[in-house]
Amino acid sequence: MNGSNNTMSGKIITRIVSPLEKALADTRPENYPALEKQSALLGETLDFQLLVLDNDESIPSSRRLTLSVTGMPGEYSVREAVSVFCDFPTYRHDTSRGTPYYIDSKTGTYPDILQPTDGNFIRPVPGRTTSLWFTLTPENAGEHRISITLSDGENVVAENTLSLTVVPAELPEPRLIFTQWFHCDCLASYYNVPVFSERHWEIIAEYMKCAAKNGMNCILTPILTPPLDTEIGGERPTVQLISVKITENGCEFGFDLLDRWIKTAGECGIKYFEISHLFSQWGAEFAPKVVAEKNGETVRIFGWDTPGTGAEYTAFVSQLLPALISRLKALGVIDRCIFHISDEPNLEQFDGYVKAKNVVAPFLEGLKVADALSSVEFYKKGAVALPIPSNDHIEAFIEAGVSERWTYYCCGQWDRVGNRFIAYPSSRNRILGIQFYKYDIRGFLQWGYNFWYSMGSRRLINPYTCQSADGQLPAGDPFSVYPSPDGTPLESLRQDVFREALSDVAALELCERYIGRDAVIKMIDDAAGYDLTFAHYPAEPEFILALREKVNRIIAEHC
Repeated sequence: MNGSNNTMSGKIITRIVSPLEKALADTRPENYPALEKQSALLGETLDFQLLVLDNDESIPSSRRLTLSVTGMPGEYSVREAVSVFCDFPTYRHDTSRGTPYYIDSKTGTYPDILQPTDGNFIRPVPGRTTSLWFTLTPENAGEHRISITLSDGENVVAENTLSLTVVPAELPEPRLIFTQWFHCDCLASYYNVPVFSERHWEIIAEYMKCAAKNGMNCILTPILTPPLDTEIGGERPTVQLISVKITENGCEFGFDLLDRWIKTAGECGIKYFEISHLFSQWGAEFAPKVVAEKNGETVRIFGWDTPGTGAEYTAFVSQLLPALISRLKALGVIDRCIFHISDEPNLEQFDGYVKAKNVVAPFLEGLKVADALSSVEFYKKGAVALPIPSNDHIEAFIEAGVSERWTYYCCGQWDRVGNRFIAYPSSRNRILGIQFYKYDIRGFLQWGYNFWYSMGSRRLINPYTCQSADGQLPAGDPFSVYPSPDGTPLESLRQDVFREALSDVAALELCERYIGRDAVIKMIDDAAGYDLTFAHYPAEPEFILALREKVNRIIAEHC
């Protein structure tokens, strides 16, 4: 009766599989490779799945099964990987199913939401495969035998086991800075609470904690309302952390909200701060939206109708930045701050970007200034010292000698390179950890932690029915968490898989301490069978799982 795959009384079919398998509801558990053994480091959070199929079509409605678990060497949770309907899975429409780079390019349902189970009970739908998603943080080193039993009343209908080896070594603190843009206006809009009300702050803290738990250690900090994903002429809700008062002698600035933001983020486990962009997206042509108290009224003083390098806005930032930097120094975080000029400028916008940067450069001397862009000419011509190229353009930046390497992906990185679209296999998500290590990536940016607006921020969308910014971006690009009614986030399996990718980075760094960096890179390339790159890598889950097991064995031999 023991094993990873059992067909038992009542026609219940089960199988333990790795978290890299996205089990579609209309497939069978036995279609996926069984996971019988796994290893992890002490204190490392890991995942695995139990697939359950009630194959008895004679039962008119789902039966209630009792879940029992023994042998867990630490705290764990059980959630169901719930499918969502994706109206826009990917830009590619090759209709080929089962390729290593796509689950399917057709509209349809794919597992994504990690929904807490109803206590110790599950209700598998007859004829449909259910995925139970186990998340475990081992607290005891050694060999462990995890047993998972399903019962129908007093009758055991399925029993599965997993052998887990916990290595007595802990992951080092990551060198990688990871940020997903945190949209606090979306939180206010979705939960219908006033911006920076006490309830809004409570919700912000819950989402920050979730982000930090899953490896995000840097947060977009809206000193001014971020000029992101907003169509020209539109605007997003005001989430400006710095208050501005216009006086006869210039501007007075208040930092109470910023102070609270920094404090809250630190308490939630976030270390680094991205200062929101000082100029508009895609070329720095305009100023961001700025509201101020003027003559006793709150008014918008800058926005899309304000030239970014015009005299008025130039005078404003010349007052703002010294005051801001002084405050960040006082808070003790200036060395952990990253400043932005404009998001994703192209080469045609080079002159405008440089002009805007020159406005603020005297105030940002000696500080980190970085921007997401894909033309290496920005770096070669000295326009940006810390470029953040997309992972399908990064090779040119590596060849150009960029020392502190960052990368990002968004909707445009759909062909072969790593990404987390819902319709993509999880291996295209987790492979990023191995790539980050090999190419010494020190920072990773992704724009959508919780963007629940349509493209251009025109209106609020329902993320449970639309994951594509209203059919404009591949499903999964705009966000990786869902809003639960109580003001806490529901995680996605994509977020959990990327957290494991970050653990892979740390494990490879620990392995490097024992055998050297050259040996680790050789091990990666030998396992791949070629020079692994961002666009050329084994896309099958087996490669990632086998490599990580080898890394864990090496660590175990040295601890």
